[in-house]
Amino acid sequence: MPIRVYTLRQAARILGETVGIVGEASSMMLSGHGYIKVIDEEFGEVDWPLTSAFTEEGIEHLRFLIDKTRREQS
Repeated sequence: MPIRVYTLRQAARILGETVGIVGEASSMMLSGHGYIKVIDEEFGEVDWPLTSAFTEEGIEHLRFLIDKTRREQS
């Protein structure tokens, strides 16, 4: 079965969060957490457009990080 990956925007939709919140949470993730960066090589090294993508495990880890951050802030 193929592995599905979801863009940052789609992950935000799945989680019911804003792109900003999901983007902030993703900055705490490693590739082992189901997080990857997608690079379009058509552009040069300096201006490669990157997009974040997440496996289903990655989305669950995002949910954990967002919940953890909210608990710590309250």
